[in-house]
Amino acid sequence: MNKTLYIDNFTFWTENETEKIPDVSFIPAMLRRRMSVLEKIAISLAARITPKSDDYQIVFASRFGEWEQTIKLIRQFYEDKEMSPMGFSNSVHNAAMGHLSLLTHNKNSYTSIAGGEKTIENALLDAICSAQPTLFVYAEEHSPKEYEHLFERPVLSHGCALFIDKNGKNKFELLSNNQDLPNLSFQDLQDCLQNAADIKTSNWKLIKKQ
Repeated sequence: MNKTLYIDNFTFWTENETEKIPDVSFIPAMLRRRMSVLEKIAISLAARITPKSDDYQIVFASRFGEWEQTIKLIRQFYEDKEMSPMGFSNSVHNAAMGHLSLLTHNKNSYTSIAGGEKTIENALLDAICSAQPTLFVYAEEHSPKEYEHLFERPVLSHGCALFIDKNGKNKFELLSNNQDLPNLSFQDLQDCLQNAADIKTSNWKLIKKQ
C-alpha cells in the first residue's frame, strides 16, 4: 500500500465551558430544531471546510453515534409503549450525513462507520483510499450519565472534519505498516494535521511530506 494524497483543509473542535455546541446559526431554524446534538456538531464542522462544489463523497465516523436519541427512544417505549418517528429518524447512524447532503445538495455517496475503538482509523483509511474528493467527518456527543460509569472520565463532545482532494495544500504518503500499536485517537489525528506528526496504526501509517 503506497499512495500520495493531499488534504486541502481541516478543522477540530472540543466542547468547553463557553461552547457546548459549535455554531449552527447558518442552519435553517426549522431543520435545526429537529436535529440532535451529534448532527449539529458534525454539520457545523463540515460546513467550515465544505467546498462550494457538490462533487465529493462523504465518510462519517462516530464510535457511539446517537446515544442520547437512542436512550430517549428506549425510555419512551418503556413508558409510553410507542416511539416517535422523528426520534427514530434521528437515532440512525447516518442521520447527520443525510441532513448534510440535504443542506449542500450533494447527491454523491456517503458512508457512516462505527468500528469501536478503531472507529477513527478505519473510517479515515476508507476516506483516504477513495479515488474521489472526499469529506471526512468525525463527531461524538457528550456521554450520557447512564454510561459515564463505563469510562475513566466523561466523553466530551468533540469532532473534526477534513477534505481530501488532489489540489490540497498538505501532502501525505500512505504506507503499509505491520506493528502492534495503540488505536488511532482523536488527539493523534489532531497532532498529525496541526503539528505534522506522523500517524502510525497497526496496519498503515500516514507521513507528512514537505
